Amino acid sequence: MLIYYINAFLKGVLEGITEFLPISSTGHLILVRDWLPLTPDTNIEHVKTLDDIFDVIIQLPAILAVMLLYRARLWESVKTIPTNAKSKAFWIGLVVAVMPVVILGPLVHKKLEANFMAMVPVAIALILGGIILILIERGGDNGKYTTAEDTPILTAFFIGVFQCFSMFPGTSRSASTIVGGRLMHLTRNAAAEYSFFLAIPTMFGAFAYKMFKSWKLIQAEHVPVLLIGSITSFVVSWIVVNWLIGYVRKHSLAAFGYYRIALGLIVLAYYYATHK
Repeated sequence: MLIYYINAFLKGVLEGITEFLPISSTGHLILVRDWLPLTPDTNIEHVKTLDDIFDVIIQLPAILAVMLLYRARLWESVKTIPTNAKSKAFWIGLVVAVMPVVILGPLVHKKLEANFMAMVPVAIALILGGIILILIERGGDNGKYTTAEDTPILTAFFIGVFQCFSMFPGTSRSASTIVGGRLMHLTRNAAAEYSFFLAIPTMFGAFAYKMFKSWKLIQAEHVPVLLIGSITSFVVSWIVVNWLIGYVRKHSLAAFGYYRIALGLIVLAYYYATHK
């Protein structure tokens, strides 16, 4: 069983690194599924179910890491909702921003999962997303909204619409919301932070939805790999978010675009070399 614990640790590290970078955590986890199995079970349906549950559960600790890192700022915003118009608009904006994916997600999730959770669709999404990220970054960092809390409610809604693109595996929730934020005139730093904050209701919702549908499928032997992956995801996410905020204040996000394109091309080359 040790190998499966090691694999859970490695996937937790991967989740922690990729969840908040605009490079698609889900895409990366899909790409390594065959190489990092979590169970000796040979039933394909059982293996896929555990992978799906694992991928959602380890996102929750990543979100908790963001909440703890920003706890003072979030709490200050929450407690001033009754007296501060900006705080009130910020939280209303988050609710409005999450609604598009809440409405659209249940309608398209099964179809996307059935048809696009594979190497080639993920690779194509990585490449296209990389190109878009590079093009967005060529416009510089001249947004008029300099903090996440400055985001107007209507702007938040359009960022939430962009978040819907992330339902396509390999697109990246972080990339979708950052691109949406940049197009809606948020600075790079503000767009990154808004992406973090919007992840809180989005990923809690995804976790609750998945658990409601699948909690009965979790067996006792699954618990250790879920715990290992979750703890690792939390610790690594804490480190990555701290680093990313410092990075975006000084650097373009284009490097992540080039990484996405390079990874997508490598995945396509690997796929076609092994599927002749």
